[in-house]
Amino acid sequence: MLIPNGDAVPNPCAGQSGIWGGVGHNVAAGGGLNNQFGLDFNSSGKVWTPEFCQKDSDQDGKSNGFELGDADCKWTPGGTPEGIATGHPGQYSSR
Repeated sequence: MLIPNGDAVPNPCAGQSGIWGGVGHNVAAGGGLNNQFGLDFNSSGKVWTPEFCQKDSDQDGKSNGFELGDADCKWTPGGTPEGIATGHPGQYSSR
């Protein structure tokens, strides 16, 4: 609940559907090692800042905010994101 649409991030794995619950982790269910998004989130103090929102953690050409439905980086905890999550900010995907 500390990132926009954190409970609705699509699974980026080819041929798999569903939600990736552990967005900051390499394992869909969470736990274990952090992916780059998780490392960047920790570095931001676990706060959705404009800088973190604008960052492209997975280096796929789309900002974290864009992938999570907050392209304008205006979301605040408890608020409603402007859009839906269209990608996973910690797992590179060509989708």
